[in-house]
Amino acid sequence: MRIIAKPTIHCLMLLAMLLSFSEPLQAWEPNAKALETVIDSGEFADYFANLSAWLVQKAPVDPAKISATALDTILQDPAIALALAQRQFIAKVEPSKLGAFANADAANKTFLKWLLKNPNALQLYLLGATPLSIPVREDNSYGLSTRVLENWRTIFDAAPESRDGIYLRLAIATSLRPAGTGSPGSGQAKVHSTPLVRYQYFQTAHANKELFPSFNNLTVWEMQFVTCSGASETDLSWGREMVNTWRPDLRAGERVVETTSLVWRRNSPISHVDYKTLLDGGGKCGPRSSWSVFICQAFGIPAIGVGQPRHACVAYKSLNGWQVAYGMGWDASRLEGMGGREFLASVASRERSANFSQVEQLRWLAAALPTKEHSSAVLAIAKILATTPPITEKDLKSSEKADEMDADPSGPAVSKTGTASTPTAKPTEPVVVPPGAIHVEGTSYFETGGITVWGGEPQVTVLDSYNGGKQLLFQQGMASCWVGYKVDIPETGIYQMEATVATVNSGQGMYVRSFGAMAPVKEATASAVWKGDTKGLGPQMAVDNNPSTRWAVNFGVDQAWIELDLGKPTPISTVMIDERAYEKVKKFVLEYKVDNEWKTILEGTTIGNSYAADFPEVTAQHVRLSTLDCSGNTGGPTFWEVSVGTVQDGHGWISLPWTAGVWQTTKPIDIRLIKGAQTVWLFTPYQRGVGLKSFDLKIKR
Repeated sequence: MRIIAKPTIHCLMLLAMLLSFSEPLQAWEPNAKALETVIDSGEFADYFANLSAWLVQKAPVDPAKISATALDTILQDPAIALALAQRQFIAKVEPSKLGAFANADAANKTFLKWLLKNPNALQLYLLGATPLSIPVREDNSYGLSTRVLENWRTIFDAAPESRDGIYLRLAIATSLRPAGTGSPGSGQAKVHSTPLVRYQYFQTAHANKELFPSFNNLTVWEMQFVTCSGASETDLSWGREMVNTWRPDLRAGERVVETTSLVWRRNSPISHVDYKTLLDGGGKCGPRSSWSVFICQAFGIPAIGVGQPRHACVAYKSLNGWQVAYGMGWDASRLEGMGGREFLASVASRERSANFSQVEQLRWLAAALPTKEHSSAVLAIAKILATTPPITEKDLKSSEKADEMDADPSGPAVSKTGTASTPTAKPTEPVVVPPGAIHVEGTSYFETGGITVWGGEPQVTVLDSYNGGKQLLFQQGMASCWVGYKVDIPETGIYQMEATVATVNSGQGMYVRSFGAMAPVKEATASAVWKGDTKGLGPQMAVDNNPSTRWAVNFGVDQAWIELDLGKPTPISTVMIDERAYEKVKKFVLEYKVDNEWKTILEGTTIGNSYAADFPEVTAQHVRLSTLDCSGNTGGPTFWEVSVGTVQDGHGWISLPWTAGVWQTTKPIDIRLIKGAQTVWLFTPYQRGVGLKSFDLKIKR
């Protein structure tokens, strides 16, 4: 950190002389005309000395009479407070460097005249630029760069609204920490925008109510950990759109940091050229930490990358204060050049804003006094104020989502989004249904189910859409998840089906299956049932046209069979089998009975969740599916549906496009449907979370 130059000999002699008098002199007074003359000339040394001398007169002559009450009275005087801030500003920038800045451009002089006459702006800047570390503050040898003034002046000239209120704080924060000066990480832009572009970006986002409400209350120091984001403006906008579209539930309570749980914890198979590809490809702790910081900053939440032993995570300012997440506790953390304990103590001192401001002003005053006795007396009072009342220490072991350091779990979505901010995007346009098409809203299902792997709810979740209406979420990390719809089909035929979906990972799919075309089953029997539970897991559950039910066999049983009684001799030439989620079968045979003798129809190996095969037509009343070998030590096959007939039920795979979390329509697939009341089911195998808004069916002519 840069060390500022010591006061000139001339200044020291002047101050020493003034202190030698027992009564204050009627000396030079700070005034606007003198300030403007100094700025026009670029000669700040004498003005700095005069400010120092004038401030000395305001302090008690006797160090023993320096008290908290006396100092508080001094700081309450607006003229003294402004002069003190001016002196601190000139001291930290250094008179010669400030003069060079003023003389470099006439616009710089205009800016300085505004700044040095504006106590609010000057105080906001000085406090915002004050280092976080308490020891560094106490040392008081840090300096301020004219580069920040150059950044600020550019914003000042281009954006008049940046001269007051929240946009003044935003302008200062952006000038101090522009784009790309925050935590480095995967997905960041290779070339960062200028301070003006970054300021204008967040100013517009705030004006459009795209940022969370907590942004309104951030200090200059806190805002720096938003403006410094290394993400491009394009990615920042996309991040908000993605959450608003795909996981609007995470807006409630400003919980967008939880999208980190959705970043696939693996070695990414693709390069992280931006944050879209980071979310698609996933990554381990480094990329996940980078994502956490990015998505918080996109919504206006301050966030910092955190280093821990053999790990990286995030610290962010939640509605309940600063939290560390996706790692160990504060005691294992390092950020902003300090340990977690020091960081929390330093932040806590800043959060007591009135106290923090007074303590720092006393440091400024102490620096203006020429004798050690005077400055020590002031600093002693400042130290007492800084520790009164004592700061309550947080739990240093606490960490949000600590269990997800080395795992890839699924957390249940919350079905209530709340209203974190007023939506300003256009409301969802009315759905335009093509003539002859059947439009089905995703949330109009009659049944849902699923199988968990990492936890969560074993079913789809209904979410309130950001722009109105509702949507479905097939949750992350489920072994299988499904939902069923009752649809009135006007005529038998081939229908084109397309769905409106949102995905964040490539290579995902959705299986579609209808029921009603296959031969009805009078009765089903089986060789065995899981733990004798014939009511819940008996063979009848695999022939009921309901994919939420299944027939199961005990672990360790490789060879088992299920027999279908069609009630009468029936022509059959096709079979459909669903071994969804528990894919264990390695060898099987399908047979039919002729004169009390079983004859082979077909043999196969793996089945999976969408097995369908045609075979030469036979007439049969009894059909048997037998497993001959199953994988692993557990064995025990499970079938959700087994059916035979001459025409397959409508089915097909929808290849889901990678939409980066925004709504997109899938390419149409063909599916055969039978006239009348049909059930249409959608299934997602193990995947990363799929949003569904609706789907359409239109008959092909």
